Amino acid sequence: MFLMSNSPSHPDYFKAKELFATELKNANYQFVQEKEETLFRFRTENASKDRILDCLGIVRNYIENFRIYNFEEGYLSIQALNENLFDPQKNLAGKFRIRFSFKSDLKVECSKHGDFSTKEIQAILSLFHFLKAEGQAQKDPRVLLHQLGAEVYDPHLEKAKGNDLGFDSVFGYDQVKAQILESLVFPLIKPEPFFEITKLTRRKPSPNLPRAVLFEGEPGVGKTSMAKIVSHLCGVPMVYVPIESILSKYYGESSQNLAMVFDAAALFPQCMLFLDEIDSLATSREDGLFEATRNLLSVLLRKLDGFAERSGTITIGATNRKHDLDSALLSRFDRKIYFPLPNKEERAKILEGYAKQLSGTDRQKLAEILEGASGRNLKDYCDYVERRWITKNWEKAEMLQAPGISFYLESFPDFGWKR
Repeated sequence: MFLMSNSPSHPDYFKAKELFATELKNANYQFVQEKEETLFRFRTENASKDRILDCLGIVRNYIENFRIYNFEEGYLSIQALNENLFDPQKNLAGKFRIRFSFKSDLKVECSKHGDFSTKEIQAILSLFHFLKAEGQAQKDPRVLLHQLGAEVYDPHLEKAKGNDLGFDSVFGYDQVKAQILESLVFPLIKPEPFFEITKLTRRKPSPNLPRAVLFEGEPGVGKTSMAKIVSHLCGVPMVYVPIESILSKYYGESSQNLAMVFDAAALFPQCMLFLDEIDSLATSREDGLFEATRNLLSVLLRKLDGFAERSGTITIGATNRKHDLDSALLSRFDRKIYFPLPNKEERAKILEGYAKQLSGTDRQKLAEILEGASGRNLKDYCDYVERRWITKNWEKAEMLQAPGISFYLESFPDFGWKR
């Protein structure tokens, strides 16, 4: 007879079946009971042993303790070590098992004597989605990244549309541009000299390429824009990962999402992975972490180390709270580039891009009253003045002229911007 459980953490067979049907819809899988066991089976495209071992990190998000008990050519079996293992009064037959057969198409079977627990069901669903998406991503990683909420910025497609970016697209920041050329652009465009130099300087030559760079600075100082410029200059795609695409309210899912983003990005021959607001992913462990946040940080550190071994692939982290980052994470970044708020001369230079009709002297006056503004603040202010000018001159729209410095100055008190 099939074992039923009244515990909310162990849904019975029929509730579990309904859950799988809801989550997987028309997917090709089997969820059956044989004697007193529940079994979940599915097939997907070929997968290497390394990829299967890597996906075990997903299982660990939900089931912390497990061991490999069978590993031979073409087969891999793992077994969860739950709390029952240490209680001689409990039946050990209820242990959760996963078997992989990857001799031809990948076959996966998850089984247990009795009901699957909620965490075990979550692990199965995550494995299913990961391995199915993995097959799609091998054809085009953009498919998986899109599903994960990440954006792939392709400079070749942008150029075809006439959108070509360069350093002249960002006003000022000459020192930052020099650091980016040194740390990102030159190593990506021509990595060979960075290895050759070590033959002349080191006892054991090794690659001298930065693998992770941290962009630090206040919001609106151009961190994301500069990353897109690097993508254009180097001709490599940029995978932009907004924080909201990673974080999930479900236990373990955020860690899984982050791992899958790295795995999908690694399928590009060459790319930049841009992690925006990385401080939200990995705050300092000294402040005390919830278990889910600790798992997320652990995955991030492990994936950064793995990503660093790939030639031609660089991770960029962006933050405006560097002091909140975990020290182990900070140590993974080879270079940290600070984006300061623009000074008066730089603000005037930025304003040249948004108020070209003003003289240099007028832009200096405007830059002075906008002390403490970021590049984004300056653009927002010019947008506001232009809209206000059109509204004021609505009847003269056909003979519209650009506003003068006096209108820019008189508009400032009503802008509502706070330093």
